[in-house]
Amino acid sequence: MNLSSYSVVSFDVDGTIFRRAALTSAARNLGIGERWDTYDEMYHHNRITLKECLDNQYKLLSGTRLEDVLREVSKVDVIGNVRETVVKLQGHGLGVILLTDNPDFLCAYLVERMGFNGYVASKVTVKEGIITDEILSLPDKRDGLRKYCNWLSISVKKCIHVGDWLNDIPVFRVVGHSIALNSKFEKVKGAASYVLNTDNLLDVYNHLITLDQVKPALAIQ
Repeated sequence: MNLSSYSVVSFDVDGTIFRRAALTSAARNLGIGERWDTYDEMYHHNRITLKECLDNQYKLLSGTRLEDVLREVSKVDVIGNVRETVVKLQGHGLGVILLTDNPDFLCAYLVERMGFNGYVASKVTVKEGIITDEILSLPDKRDGLRKYCNWLSISVKKCIHVGDWLNDIPVFRVVGHSIALNSKFEKVKGAASYVLNTDNLLDVYNHLITLDQVKPALAIQ
């Protein structure tokens, strides 16, 4: 498939758009970092599921002003040329979205600043500027993308996904093309169609446009 065969490009958030986990950084600066990190440790030692980890972490934010969280998030570095990359991909008629287990309010922040078309994410309700404990987490990003594709009436094979973490592997296995971006995990790199290390998101675009240069006979693996 060449680039014109695709409909959607999805990007992971932490480690892909943000250079590190944005809400983890915010939690530490807001005084709940120790408890936040405890849930991460429990998950990594298989003592709780990813859903339980996400639910408990997001509950720690309950009662916090959204503007306080986003103020700390704004201090986290992002990869270079995000908006420029989004615009160039949109110029090919592609929908450019975020696909993450992060909360929707974090995605809305990125959409506003960087021009993404939308997002598939965990849902955390905010009322009158205050984060609540009404949570519908998204531990399986693959399932979220499939529902999004059903809504668009397209095949998941018409999607390209860019990510760096272990929970991107199931997504890589179902989409038409995938990029492991700045990943530290060999399993992630091994599951991706292409591996890229860069500080400039435009390098993702520069790779994707080469798909149009691959002859069909050579594209068969």
